[in-house]
Amino acid sequence: MPQIKENFYENILFKFESCSCDCVEDIEHVSPGEKPISKFKLQAMPERSILFGYAAKDGLVRIAPNGTIEERNILGTLMSLANKPTKELVSFMKDNGFLFPVCTGTYEVFDEISLYEIINRLKITVELMTAANEIRKNYKKICDLTISLLFSEDLTIKTDSMKNAYSSCHHKYVDTLMNPPVQLSYSRQQEAFEGDTYSITDCIYGSYALNIQDYNNIIGGYSSIPGHQNGFYQNITSMFVNYEKQDMTKKISDFLFHFLYEMNGNSSGEFSDEMKSALIEIAKYIIGEEINANLDGIHPVYDSETMTPSWKVDSLLCAAYFSIFYLKPDLELYRPCDNPRCGRYFLVKTTSTRNRFCSQACCNRVTQDRYRKRKREKEGL
Repeated sequence: MPQIKENFYENILFKFESCSCDCVEDIEHVSPGEKPISKFKLQAMPERSILFGYAAKDGLVRIAPNGTIEERNILGTLMSLANKPTKELVSFMKDNGFLFPVCTGTYEVFDEISLYEIINRLKITVELMTAANEIRKNYKKICDLTISLLFSEDLTIKTDSMKNAYSSCHHKYVDTLMNPPVQLSYSRQQEAFEGDTYSITDCIYGSYALNIQDYNNIIGGYSSIPGHQNGFYQNITSMFVNYEKQDMTKKISDFLFHFLYEMNGNSSGEFSDEMKSALIEIAKYIIGEEINANLDGIHPVYDSETMTPSWKVDSLLCAAYFSIFYLKPDLELYRPCDNPRCGRYFLVKTTSTRNRFCSQACCNRVTQDRYRKRKREKEGL
């Protein structure tokens, strides 16, 4: 056994024990002319145990039997798989195990689409956390990622080795939006009788006068926003006018109304300072809901041997979200490597704007590519 150069256990915040898995990809051709469907067949290989750990500055890592770090930045590698071919996903699972516990001795089948959606949702959560805490904020990106997470479809996965099925985060705001208050209050009816506008207590601007004819056109389906279904616009408008509680549900509705009504649903448009402030608050709220929903598989335990508190982690996906839970975005963030052939996410200081590559090798590769490109262009002149 090689000499221990660093004992990772001394600084560990949580551990997760798992095992490798045998993974094969089956491609099913459903019908002529249609894209084939990929399915993964997996079985656990308990003889090949794997230990993960998390510590500040290192993030989630795979630990070797002698206590050294065998592979760093597991979270960054996992996120990058959202845009990688299936062969790289298979390779990851063979090295690190499946996202959830699976059986031994028999294959369990999972469809490609569900796995990529779970990984992509994890990636979007981290990307939004990064975007919302960057010094130079890209509000278009923050808006797009926030809306994408808020209205993501629910996902459920169950393996034979899991006591309970995994369900992705379901944002309760969506339930409220599906059944908005549509009945105009007596005071609203009086406003319509006496004038041309509804006076709205607005979470974004404090107060807002909405033209009643515009309201009627939207609710009646006569006014629409390109790229958005009329029902969505109608419900948002109903929430804006008729929802009376001053809570986060109200703030999200008010933001979405102004986004649709004034910006035409175009995130490339100019956000007012009030809209920027509300967007950051909403983004952080959505991030919190995503992370908290994925910590159900985390349980505090007491280690009687070391006489110290510890954590029981149920799955690799839980470990990934738990590592995000420990992340301090005011100090460090995940950014994608600028090498287009890599795309791996890596930890970098929040204040750093120059560190654009996950490794020196990627930096050298991009530098060489640019040199070759300039050389070809000169030779072509």
